[in-house]
Amino acid sequence: MNLPQTPAVFFSLIAIVFLLGVGASSAVYWLIVLPDNQIQIASADAPILPHAEEPPAHEVADTNEVASSIQSSISDVRNLDDLKRIESAFEQGLALRILLADSSEAQTAEFLAQSENMPSNSFRLSLQTAIVQRLAQFNPKRAVAHLRELGSQSYPGRYIPSIFHEWSRSNLDEAIAHARTMSNDWKESALRAIVQERTDLSEEVLLSIARDLGHEQIAVAAITQQKIEDAIGNPEKAWNELVVDMQNDPQQRWSISRVASAWVEQDGLSVLDQISQSLTNAELRQTVVRNVLYEVVRHDPEGAFRYALTLESDPYNSTIKSMMSTWARLDPRSALVAASEVEKSSLRRELEKEAAESWAQKEPRKVLEGINVLPEHAQENAVASAIGRIANNSPKEAAVLVAGMDNGPAKLSAASLVASTWTYQDHEAALDWILNEPAIEALRAQMLRSVMFRLVQIDPQLAMDTALSQPIEKGEGGMWPGMGEVGMELNVITSLAFSDLDKAIELLPQVREGPTKVQAFSMVSGAMIRNGDVDAALNMVQQFSESERAGLYTAIAGAWTAHDPEGMLNSMDRFPSKEVKSKAAAMLVSMNRFQKNLTDEQVEKAKKFLLEEDAEALEKGQEGMIELFRGF
Repeated sequence: MNLPQTPAVFFSLIAIVFLLGVGASSAVYWLIVLPDNQIQIASADAPILPHAEEPPAHEVADTNEVASSIQSSISDVRNLDDLKRIESAFEQGLALRILLADSSEAQTAEFLAQSENMPSNSFRLSLQTAIVQRLAQFNPKRAVAHLRELGSQSYPGRYIPSIFHEWSRSNLDEAIAHARTMSNDWKESALRAIVQERTDLSEEVLLSIARDLGHEQIAVAAITQQKIEDAIGNPEKAWNELVVDMQNDPQQRWSISRVASAWVEQDGLSVLDQISQSLTNAELRQTVVRNVLYEVVRHDPEGAFRYALTLESDPYNSTIKSMMSTWARLDPRSALVAASEVEKSSLRRELEKEAAESWAQKEPRKVLEGINVLPEHAQENAVASAIGRIANNSPKEAAVLVAGMDNGPAKLSAASLVASTWTYQDHEAALDWILNEPAIEALRAQMLRSVMFRLVQIDPQLAMDTALSQPIEKGEGGMWPGMGEVGMELNVITSLAFSDLDKAIELLPQVREGPTKVQAFSMVSGAMIRNGDVDAALNMVQQFSESERAGLYTAIAGAWTAHDPEGMLNSMDRFPSKEVKSKAAAMLVSMNRFQKNLTDEQVEKAKKFLLEEDAEALEKGQEGMIELFRGF
C-alpha cells in the first residue's frame, strides 16, 4: 500500500476526509491516496494567499504525533482481517479506503466475497458499502452482478443506491438502460439514487426518466423534497406554503417531519400544537409529532417527555417510553424522579422500568452497586440489562454475575444476553459455559436455542453435534405444533435451509428419527422447491416410512403452492394418492383467495381433485383450513 511518507501530507489527507465526512464523494474516497509523485501541493502559478497565523508549537507537535500514530496503526493493513485490530472507527474506515484504493477490481471483488464471513452486522455493512462503491467506480454493471452473488443475509439490494449514485454521474444513459432490466424493487432503488444524485437535471428530464422506469411518483417526490430543502431556512413559510397541501402523500412524510423539526428548533416546542392542529391526516399527525419529539429529546429531554405525556394517542406508550429512555441515558436521576411523579400507576411502573434499564445500559456497574435505590419492581430488569451491557466487554465477569442471580425471567434474560454476546466473541468459550455451568443448568436448553443460529453460521457441524447431545424435550413441539417432541437439531437444519441448503442436505441424515426428522425434511424440501428443484424434494420422500410420507407430500405441496402454483396444478399426477392430491388442491384453492395466481378455469380444475370432506372444510373458511391440516 502506498501511503504518504510525510506526517504533514498524511495528516492533510486525514483532515480532508474528516471535514468532508466518511460518506463524501468517490473522488475523496479514492483520490486522496495517490503516489507521491502525483501529489501537487501548490502550483508555481497559484496565487499567494494571505499569511495565516501559525499555530502554537505544542499544537503542531500534538498534530504530528496524532498523524504519526494513525499512520502507524493503518500502515500494515493488507486484508479485511487486519482491519479488525484497529479500534478507532475513523481509522478503520480510512484504512479500508486506502486498502481499496490500492486494490485491483479482482481484488476488490474478492474482498466483497470475504466480507460475508464477517461476524458483526454493522462491520459487514460498513465494509460492503465501501467495497461496492469502489466496484462501481471500476465498472457499475459488473458491480451489480457482484451484488447478485451475495447471500440474502447481506441484503444486497440495499447497495444498489451506492452503485447508481456513481453510475448516474459517469454514464446516465447506460445507468437508465441497465435499471430497466432489473427487478422492480432494485429498479425503484436505482431510480431513487438517480433522481437524488442528479439534482442538476431539470424537472422535466427527471420526470421523463421516472416514467421510463415506471415510477413517476418517485421523481415527483424527489422534486418536492428538493423544493422543501430550498425553503427550509424559513420553516414556518415552508410549512404554510408547501407542506400542508402534501400531507396525504405518504412519500413526503420524512420531508414534512423535517420542516416541522426545523420550525420547532427555531421557535420552540410551543409551535408543535400549531403544527399538529394544521394536519388533518390523523396518522400523519401522530408520525410528525413523534418524529419532532425524537429530535427535541436530544437537547430538551424533559420538555419532550412532558409534551409526550399530553399526547392523546400513543399506542403502547411507545413515544413516552422512548422519551424516558433517552432522558435516563442523559440524566438518570432526574428521569427517575419524573417517572415517579406520573399519576397513572401502570404507566408510572413502565416508565420507572424504562428509566432503570436505560441507566443500567449507561452505567451498569454503578447501577448494580446501588440497585436498592431503584424501585423494587424495576430492579430485576435493571440487573439483567446491566449484566448484558457488561458482557459486551467482559463476558466472563458477566457470567459470574449471572451465576449469582436468583432463578427467574431476569436471570434468563441476562444469561441469554451474555451467551449471545459471548458467542460472537468466542463461541467455544461461550458454548463451554452454557454446557457446563451448574448455575444455569435449568436455562441450558433456552440458552442453546438463543445461540444456535450463530453457531450454525460459524461451524454447522459443531452446532449439529451440540444439538444432538441434548435430549429431545417433552412438549417442545417445534415449528409445527401438534407434531410431537422434536430435537434441537431442527433449529440447525432450519437455519441452514435458508442459508446453506447443500449443508442442510448433508446433515439431514444425522437428524434423529421421528417427528424431528419429518419436520427437518419439511424445511429442506421447502427450500428445494423455492430453488426450483422439485424432483429432488419428491425423491427425498422415499427415505421415510409409508406412514410418514403423506405428511411430507403435504409439506412439499405447501411450499410448491407458494412458489409455483400453476406448475403444481399441472403436475398433480406426481402425488401418489387421492388424499394427498386433495390436500394439495385445497392449498391451491385457499391460496388463490388471497393471491390471484390462478385463473377461474384453473381453480375449477384444482377443485376436481378435492375429496368431499376437504371440499366441505374449504367451505368453512379459515376454521375449516385449520382443521384440514391439523397434524401436518
